[in-house]
Amino acid sequence: SDSSSNSLDTITQDMVSLIKALSSGDTTGAKADLAKLKTDLAAQLASATAKNTATDMASLLKDLASGSTTSAKADAAKLKTDLEAQQSSSANQAATPLETVISKISDELTSGSVQGALQTLASYLVQNGQGTGTLLNTTA
Repeated sequence: SDSSSNSLDTITQDMVSLIKALSSGDTTGAKADLAKLKTDLAAQLASATAKNTATDMASLLKDLASGSTTSAKADAAKLKTDLEAQQSSSANQAATPLETVISKISDELTSGSVQGALQTLASYLVQNGQGTGTLLNTTA
């Protein structure tokens, strides 16, 4: 669980960098921060899914070896779900709310709307319980 908390820290750091760049009007920096956030999210998702797949594969092999058909069927179903999740994440579909927000911010930066990008990120953070403090109050 250490690696996942490090990944979350990385994602949080990327968001803070993005907020700072957006609030100072640094479009180039914001685009770079957004690209890093996308990359870090994809890596986090891929490693988590791969870890689940490996665990489920081990369970399946153990249950098959012990002759536990019912458990093996359950493991196989779980493994199938993990593999489908892995495929969908590698197909780069905007599935999670955060990926959707990142896509929207990217579009807003491309069109030059730094304020729009900042509001999108701020509203995402507020909706997900991270909107505390004065960091988001950039339009006062």
